[in-house]
Amino acid sequence: MRPQGAQTVTDLPSIKRQLDALEPSPLHTHDVWALAACRQALLAARRNTYGVGAVLVDPDGRVILEGHNHVHIDGFHSDLHAEMVVMNEFERDLDGPVDLSAHTMVTSLEPCPMCMTRLIYAGVGTILHVAEDDFGGMVSRRESLPPIFQEITARQNQVWAAADCSEELRRVALEIWSAVRADVDDETFDR
Repeated sequence: MRPQGAQTVTDLPSIKRQLDALEPSPLHTHDVWALAACRQALLAARRNTYGVGAVLVDPDGRVILEGHNHVHIDGFHSDLHAEMVVMNEFERDLDGPVDLSAHTMVTSLEPCPMCMTRLIYAGVGTILHVAEDDFGGMVSRRESLPPIFQEITARQNQVWAAADCSEELRRVALEIWSAVRADVDDETFDR
């Protein structure tokens, strides 16, 4: 059953027009990054997988990697959430751990428990989301983390928060997330 207010895949051209019309606002510190994450989310939705995107930002504020959800692309890959795709790409050629404490991950949707755990272990200093995920997001449930993850997060002084972006970007991020979610959920969970 499609959630109340959810979009259908045919709404993606309309969502794309909305996204294309958005310009980063100087009033919102994270609009540029949030817009990039939403563009990645739209790419995912257009590929008929969960509409979530992520960008990794270096300490100078430059987006160094972008990615989107790949769970239903070229088969089924339950671990290929947007954050995981970006971190896999970042870590692909590393010989060992690197200091990511001054880096920022911006996601179009609040990270799930699996992705948040990965970002904690990777040591990403700031984790921002455009839209809240009241179904599975971990930022609002951080007290539910096992004690070891709470300890690591406190020791690393990680910041988890909503991105400082326009309400219009938040709305579009939710529209993208909802656009194919019900169809993808049916395919994933009704096996």
